Amino acid sequence: MSSVKNPRISTSGGYQMDPNPENRETPRFEHEATVLIENYPAGQYYEGRMYNYSRSGMYFESDFAPPVGSDIFIGIENSPYSSGHDVYRAQVIWCKRLPASASFYYYGVGIKYY
Repeated sequence: MSSVKNPRISTSGGYQMDPNPENRETPRFEHEATVLIENYPAGQYYEGRMYNYSRSGMYFESDFAPPVGSDIFIGIENSPYSSGHDVYRAQVIWCKRLPASASFYYYGVGIKYY
């Protein structure tokens, strides 16, 4: 039998939440905030809503579908990274159309910060 312990089972025998169930480079944390997305270099702005973040990126929803691989600037109100407003440059890693019943927005977007 392996000596590796299951991270979801505590030593007391109870269960605890796995902080990184998707085995990402950095764990994600839930946080809702309004975001402003700039389509770089076109200079067009779109509103959206951030739903989770990590040290290296975030997930947001918007009516704007940035192309995968494109660069965007994203402004975050009520930023989880600092008190106040932050702006980051990021690359779009994925973008998916959302079912109408799942969100107020048309697209879900995953980005990675530079």
